[in-house]
Amino acid sequence: MLTYAIRRVLAFVPTIFITLTLIFVVTRLVPGSPVWALIGNQSVDAARMEEITRQLGLDRPILEQYLEWLPRVVTGDFGQSIFFGRPVAEIILERMPITFALTLLAMIVTIAVGIPLGILAAIRRGGFLDYIGNIFSSLGMALPSFWLGFMLILIFAVELQWLPASGYRPLEFGFWPWLSRMILPVIALSLAQIGLIARMTRSTMIEVLGMDYVTMARAKGLREHVVILKHALKNAMIQIITVIGLTFALGLGGSVIIENVFALPGLGQLITTAAIRRDYPTLEGGIFYLTLVALVTNLIVDLAYAYFNPRVRYGK
Repeated sequence: MLTYAIRRVLAFVPTIFITLTLIFVVTRLVPGSPVWALIGNQSVDAARMEEITRQLGLDRPILEQYLEWLPRVVTGDFGQSIFFGRPVAEIILERMPITFALTLLAMIVTIAVGIPLGILAAIRRGGFLDYIGNIFSSLGMALPSFWLGFMLILIFAVELQWLPASGYRPLEFGFWPWLSRMILPVIALSLAQIGLIARMTRSTMIEVLGMDYVTMARAKGLREHVVILKHALKNAMIQIITVIGLTFALGLGGSVIIENVFALPGLGQLITTAAIRRDYPTLEGGIFYLTLVALVTNLIVDLAYAYFNPRVRYGK
């Protein structure tokens, strides 16, 4: 187990290197220039534009920019934001808790609803609960999250006026002001994830419930909930947890859209704004930190296999 964990951590080195390279190249391929985004429609002569370009270091060859950029960002230093005039790492640390709170709350709701729904659908296969669960999961996976977000705003914020339509309040303002502005974004983000988890749980549980050891457990006279939770679910979790890790990574990507719909000042909104403004340092830093979290999540999922499937021998 320890050997496998060390190998997986060491595998991060080339992965991070490739990730950083792709982020740098793709960012530079975005149409437009930070200079034009910075000066807007102002009447600026060519000499002034060349001066700004030189100050930003964009007049040098792309390879030279990359070789200077890479050693610096490996240490987490993405430089100064072009528009905010502050260190990128400082801005990201301010925005990241909002994105993490949104993604974690959505993940908690997804697991709390999706796994029980999938278990019930598997137990009552072909019955009413199975039928309702399939409809719910299909709708969740089919409806776009941004459209669902707008519908939730119209229903619960505009018509019923139960919850705020948008905006954010830190926990310093109180728990309910913070939570009330997270409920609708969490629902919009988690609905598609619930459908995915429910479908995977259902199909995996149906397969496991047909195994011989489950039949033997029932023949021993064990209670049904013990058979389902202790024997069937634990063995099914090795596949379910893979989808949970993938869902968390997808939730980080989905937060980019949801944060813009609900005006949450998180990392997703920061990346969108940086892309529009061609703020290269902020855009590169935001994308990298989201990617890094996804890679760490993937590592945690791999290590969690050992608990749910003791037959796995990572040390070999």
